[in-house]
Amino acid sequence: MSVKFWETVLSCGQAVQWVSLVVLLLVSPLCVPSPSPPDQNGFHFLSNQEASFCGYTVLISGVGEVVFRASFLGCHVHSKRGTDYHLHLWFVNLQSDGKVAAYPLQLHCSLQGQWSTREIVCEENYMEVSIQQSLLSGTSKTEKKGDDEADITVMFSTEDRPPEQARVLSLTEAAALGYHISQRGSHLVFRCPYSSPLSQSVKERGVDLEIVRATILYRLRSNFLAVDTTVACAQNEATADGPDLLWTVPYVLSPLVHGQFRDRGMRMGVNGWTLSEPENAERGFKVGLQEGRVEIRIPFGAHGGHLKSGVLRGQYSQSMSVDLFFTRQWEDERWPLTQHRSFRLLKTPFIPQVPVFTSKAVSSKGLFSFTVGSFAADVSLQKVTVDGGGDLLTWTWSHQTQHDTDLSVSRLSHSNGSHSYQLRFPLSHTKIIPEFVGGGYKVYSLSFSFTLIISPSGEVFYHQVTIEHSIEYAAPSSPKLEGKCTDSSLLVLLHHGAQAELQWELFLAGRKLDWDLVEMGGFLLKAEDDYMSVEIPSYSPGMHFEELTLQGLVSGVEVSVVDSVSLKVEDTLVHKCTFPARELFVCLPEGRMVAVVDTTHTIPPTHPNRTTLLDHSCVPMETDSARALFSFSLDSCGTTVTTEGSFLVYENQISYRQEFLPVDDPLIHRDSPYRLTLQCRYPANDTRTFAIRHPLNSSVNLTAMSAKRRHREAANTSVCLKP
Repeated sequence: MSVKFWETVLSCGQAVQWVSLVVLLLVSPLCVPSPSPPDQNGFHFLSNQEASFCGYTVLISGVGEVVFRASFLGCHVHSKRGTDYHLHLWFVNLQSDGKVAAYPLQLHCSLQGQWSTREIVCEENYMEVSIQQSLLSGTSKTEKKGDDEADITVMFSTEDRPPEQARVLSLTEAAALGYHISQRGSHLVFRCPYSSPLSQSVKERGVDLEIVRATILYRLRSNFLAVDTTVACAQNEATADGPDLLWTVPYVLSPLVHGQFRDRGMRMGVNGWTLSEPENAERGFKVGLQEGRVEIRIPFGAHGGHLKSGVLRGQYSQSMSVDLFFTRQWEDERWPLTQHRSFRLLKTPFIPQVPVFTSKAVSSKGLFSFTVGSFAADVSLQKVTVDGGGDLLTWTWSHQTQHDTDLSVSRLSHSNGSHSYQLRFPLSHTKIIPEFVGGGYKVYSLSFSFTLIISPSGEVFYHQVTIEHSIEYAAPSSPKLEGKCTDSSLLVLLHHGAQAELQWELFLAGRKLDWDLVEMGGFLLKAEDDYMSVEIPSYSPGMHFEELTLQGLVSGVEVSVVDSVSLKVEDTLVHKCTFPARELFVCLPEGRMVAVVDTTHTIPPTHPNRTTLLDHSCVPMETDSARALFSFSLDSCGTTVTTEGSFLVYENQISYRQEFLPVDDPLIHRDSPYRLTLQCRYPANDTRTFAIRHPLNSSVNLTAMSAKRRHREAANTSVCLKP
């Protein structure tokens, strides 16, 4: 049967079969042949108790894969000549509609190497010891039941009790307590789950051990044969020690060693694969001895481990997990060769991490480049803002396109599965404003704010970095104009170099920049040794209105610098900025009103998409969850006009039609009344000026506002709310 939506990896060791399936089958139970009654679908599902009893391990790896391991000496594992091992099982998907889909797996492994005299396995959910003695095969019958069970008993003892207090159980009694005892050919097998009724917990060299002291007793004619099947496994968890995951085990497991101990070597691996010494060195894995303990160190982020992200007290943190395989061999006076294997899915607690921010030199194209990281695979960047002294430079994952040129973000993958982010933007961007410090240098003060999210939990965390970047600055031989944008103004920079006296004049929209224009426009001037700046507020009459949307107000200015003697135009600049506008009202010189209003100040909030002008057929051009945008000419949508002295006053109203219940005989309503009066005042003999107004605050009590300008009358606007 072909199954295309999973993949399997089969690894055969000297005493363990191992298979991994991807997370698509995470909720699928495991079925194996069993003498117990099947369910109504004909399957026998494997319980946790049966898995431990039979030598099976099922777990979820750090990367979300289903991992199944089976002992070569486990239940239903068939062997040919003691070298080839087979197991047939199914993964069953119980679907939401009650249907069952079964996927058979036939596992086959060949023994690599030779069996040791004593083989001990410390799995995630059970302990196992197998003894190889050729004499056993002729003295006991494999898989034999009934009366022959009386020929085998098991004796449990503890170190703190005298031998006469040892507990002797039949195989049936031992099985009832979770102890599996069987003989497979020449192998006597003892297996039990952790925390079994007759186990002990002790400390050895500061390491927690679980021990079961068991002796299998054979009746051989008129004599007894006693076989020591004591098993001991380390139960300590991994810790984080500096940059490493650290796991320790006693160098000598004293409950398992009899007489003189002779070390025959240690090997380790990950994900079921044993690694050679060069591979361990390449990955940075280390095995060493320290105060009678074996220390296994795996660097954070090393290949073969898995990093999981979290947020600890608001700070980005990482936990490392590794599916460790550790095997060791030794000789003692009782056992010619013991092989002890440990399979542990080790995890560290979450450790706070500080992402590293690395900036790079400005490229030949004038791009500032930097990287931030590294992050685990479950982290993704959602938003970046750059504050360079002007308006914020922003990148968001949801609005990125291939045509974005302001701030580009790319993901850099690393060999260990982690990644960093590389960001680029031009320092010449209009939103990046340097400080000219003199001495031929200018300094960029850049503040970065990152918003990142962890999957699949959806946990959000933030990271902020502020840097200064200085570069050499060559003053121009002739004056140069540069435009920048801030949150509420447009900034014009005139770079003139270190001249003894200024020889140029600035013109804005064809008008010479003098103190009258500065005062009328509310400009802010600043003069330095080698440049001059003019800050123009977004609402200034000197700005040229381009467009108003819910995203903001687009305004610009045309600037030129002229030689004061020859009147030669040295440089020109047409610069535009987009200013965020929560609420805004614009009276245009061509006879048009444009308004962005927030309708949520009422209780309950008013729906912006149900507002209209006096002519109810005039609806918003654009709305979002809180605001509405209206744009209409002065002779439409029910606009009225009156005369006040030398001014023409145009007025309209944004309102919200209430819904009454019942419709035929309305008595009650569930909506708040909403009326907002819009008013523009134009000089009767001149409509070539315009004005832009922000509300004084975001409350419903908006008051009328007027503007006074010297030398000319600007269009006066008022924004009123009538409850």
